Amino acid sequence: MQTNWLSIMRGDGEARACVFCGQYRREHCKSIGVGTVLVMLDGQEPSLRDELFSRALRNVCEAALGSHAAWREDDRDAVFSACLCCHHWVARRKQGQLVFPLQALVWYVNTMLPVGRKNMDHRVVMRLCQTLGELGPAPAAPRTDAGVVAGTLASTQTKQTQQTPKPQVANFYSSLFSINEMALFATVAATRIENVGDVLANYYHHQNASTMFSANSALVEKLRKSQSRAQGKPTGMPEQLIAA
Repeated sequence: MQTNWLSIMRGDGEARACVFCGQYRREHCKSIGVGTVLVMLDGQEPSLRDELFSRALRNVCEAALGSHAAWREDDRDAVFSACLCCHHWVARRKQGQLVFPLQALVWYVNTMLPVGRKNMDHRVVMRLCQTLGELGPAPAAPRTDAGVVAGTLASTQTKQTQQTPKPQVANFYSSLFSINEMALFATVAATRIENVGDVLANYYHHQNASTMFSANSALVEKLRKSQSRAQGKPTGMPEQLIAA
């Protein structure tokens, strides 16, 4: 299936998607300069600059700058669209400490530990999981060398063709995650918010071969409570999980 990469890269028009999470928004979004996003990427910790999401986002920025230089019709700078949630996330984090929302998500689901001192809000986790699995409208056809939109002869199409459902595309950023991670995100997206913690704990436990040991006592407590709820036992009941 095709992705919404073009809708992310162009950052304007009817079908635009958030540059940080790929969510479609016709309203309740803000514009953010491509140059601003590049500054954010350059200001990340060195270990994060070569991370998969950061490299993908940098490629999107470079493609947007090239497209803007080729097709711009005024002196405005190239911009992206950002949903309010992601815009708020990046705006309140200091340079050098910025971890993008999808980076925080993949870290959290694979370690059950937050990035930094603040806990990962499960409402944020659920929103990102739903966003990664959603389908959105395909972007308009690209312009030709003559500077017009390809397919402007749509008025001559038959009534049957006009009634054909519009094609939908997948979230571009979903291609950055493994099959197991995407299956987890689909489960989280379909569950109740109060059960998200248990779903994530079970995933973490199975990904680590259902080990009895963990180096983090807080994580052990999370897993114990999750297993107790799954088995219908009191949450204070001891389980076969040991903090090493």
